[in-house]
Amino acid sequence: MKIKTKQRVRKPRLFLLIVALSMVLLPVSCAKKKANEKVKIILISVDTLRGDHLSSDGYFRDTTPNLSKLCEDSTYFTHAYTNGCWTMPAHMSLLTGTLPSKHGINCDWASVHDYKKFPKLNQTILNIAESLKQHNKDIKTVKFAALPKELGFGNGFEKDHRIDPFGDSNNFNKLLKALEENKEKDFFFFIHTWMVHAPYSNCHFLADEKIPKEKRDYINNFRKAAKNEERLTQAFMNYLKEINLFNINDCIILYDSGIHYVDRFMGELINKCRQLGIYEDLLIIVTADHGEHFNEHSRNRFYDYHGKDFYEEFIKVPLIIKYPRAFKTGKIDRPVSLIDVFPTVLDFFDIRYPNFIQGESLLTPQRKRKIKYIVSEAISESESEKKMLRVGNLKYIITMDKPAKPERVNWDLIVRRKLFDLENDPLEKKNLYKDLKFRGICIGFEKMLLKIITKSSGVNRSGGEVGISQETLDQMKALGYL
Repeated sequence: MKIKTKQRVRKPRLFLLIVALSMVLLPVSCAKKKANEKVKIILISVDTLRGDHLSSDGYFRDTTPNLSKLCEDSTYFTHAYTNGCWTMPAHMSLLTGTLPSKHGINCDWASVHDYKKFPKLNQTILNIAESLKQHNKDIKTVKFAALPKELGFGNGFEKDHRIDPFGDSNNFNKLLKALEENKEKDFFFFIHTWMVHAPYSNCHFLADEKIPKEKRDYINNFRKAAKNEERLTQAFMNYLKEINLFNINDCIILYDSGIHYVDRFMGELINKCRQLGIYEDLLIIVTADHGEHFNEHSRNRFYDYHGKDFYEEFIKVPLIIKYPRAFKTGKIDRPVSLIDVFPTVLDFFDIRYPNFIQGESLLTPQRKRKIKYIVSEAISESESEKKMLRVGNLKYIITMDKPAKPERVNWDLIVRRKLFDLENDPLEKKNLYKDLKFRGICIGFEKMLLKIITKSSGVNRSGGEVGISQETLDQMKALGYL
């Protein structure tokens, strides 16, 4: 009897201890938007930033010390995916919460060679800036991004600065000044930088003995020194060949150095927000439009190679969300995608989001989420198209030849199929489609993908075609797209 009595006494004490500990581990704030809370949002996209090259993700180089600190105050999604593997469709998905087959900005960029035109966004699809403006006409919407206004990337922005704010100190100071001018107001800033994208013009992690100081200085200032080069990326590749740095390892070192360069600006931006007294009130989102390939699946492709496929190195991107008042923090491993960002922003501020949005708020608990899959589409090549579906740990990729229609499909001409088990084969080396026992799963995934893309495109939402400005053409040539 004594033993039983002792057990009855100890169990409640253990239960109370567990409850007490769980209460300590709960976030300090359990409320989303508070009454009369200012809407202060900074959305940052770092072009070409792979999700697995952040030191916060365990990468062996200390590429992102400042972002790692930001992660401590944030929710860090370690399995975030882009919905398009090159700049234009991916960014439009980020800003509109829709798939490329819906927003229509998914034409291959090479087609500009032929007719100097490109699809533009239909006005019935609003972006984040427009939706926030519709809810609050006084909110200040500011864009620091050299993304083509003519395609719809300038929609909803009162101030549209077509510059890279991390490109140099002058541009960065313009960004800081704009923040200071709006610190007392509701605002939405969209920031985009190309400084991780090729050319990989930074030497931070390159060993001193590799090249002499004058060559290091030339690389670090290459974008300025060669600004009149029509094809900047190609010119830098030629220079790397001249100085014997055009190889996989050194290109990765230069790429990582570019990440560290951007991270320094991130740190200065965050420090400025603290000085202005707005850091605690800020919703900060840091992500990327796509990754970069370094010889993982295409032999001898290790420089400026993306937009071609849906392997992890192409589409797995960082997603860091710092909510006001550290509302939610910690790492989340479940797969999410860029189309979830828009509804998350509106959900946090209790704004009803438009019914055209195809993503789902990341504040929705996993058990209540309706969308259990990830879709990516829209590659940069003209004669073929790829579509990707991820369900759980399985990823299915199909390749279509001669795609047509705004959604770029040709279901009758699927020439390749690939199925990967990301849990057991994270490097995607074994195509399970070749194993007959997986054919049933593949057939089911293909039917599911057909249904999703067909519903997504629905009524043709294309806003027609628009001429591409010379400024955009010059920029795309410099970056190697043309």
